Amino acid sequence: MVSENVEEYLECIWELSQRSSPVKTNDIAKKMGVTPASVTEMLQRLADMGFVNYERYHGVTLTPEGERIGAKIKRKHRLMERFLVDIIGLDKAESHKEACRLEHTLSDESEKRICQMMNNPKTCPDGDPIPACDQDCRMCISEPSIPLTEVGKGEMAVITHLRCEDTGKMRRVIAMGLVPGRSICVEDKLPMGGPIVLNVEDCKIALAKDYARLVHVLPKGRCNPRKGAEIIS
Repeated sequence: MVSENVEEYLECIWELSQRSSPVKTNDIAKKMGVTPASVTEMLQRLADMGFVNYERYHGVTLTPEGERIGAKIKRKHRLMERFLVDIIGLDKAESHKEACRLEHTLSDESEKRICQMMNNPKTCPDGDPIPACDQDCRMCISEPSIPLTEVGKGEMAVITHLRCEDTGKMRRVIAMGLVPGRSICVEDKLPMGGPIVLNVEDCKIALAKDYARLVHVLPKGRCNPRKGAEIIS
């Protein structure tokens, strides 16, 4: 496991390398707010660790492992920015500061859940691309799923992701506990365009069909509806 400081440097080099390569020492120093001498010392350490190829006065490039780590940290940063703005409601400036803190502690499992919840977003709030997840983890590739509206009465399903461009609606769905990985039971489907009644962890929820279409699931067989619980709509 590498240190936070190492991750910061690899993330910085990765981002600068998207514009030009090799990356210059002065460009790294400017972006990170440190002296060129400090950058030179760190680049020598990173080269010894096998993360970069560094030649004094010629700049630096990432090795495959350095590339993987740098892209992964930048992915977590931009994914968190998207989550903090769209779901939590932070402004872009605050989301950047918060993402800088969270990118080093966000687990791979949490990254996966956030990615699935937001239907694998492609850009951060500034429009910069979110790097793809590691080739070997296939984090956001799910089995074929269907909208919740297609699940029959008395059937159980597991939520795979939410598919929604309206952040207000997405927040509403999440607030009702409908998040990836959660098992639900369709207890009733009311006629005349009425809501779908769900059991979610022993809580009944009446979900309007336009919201139910946003929730994608994998059917898992039959379930036993529970009677007498209060309905939350």
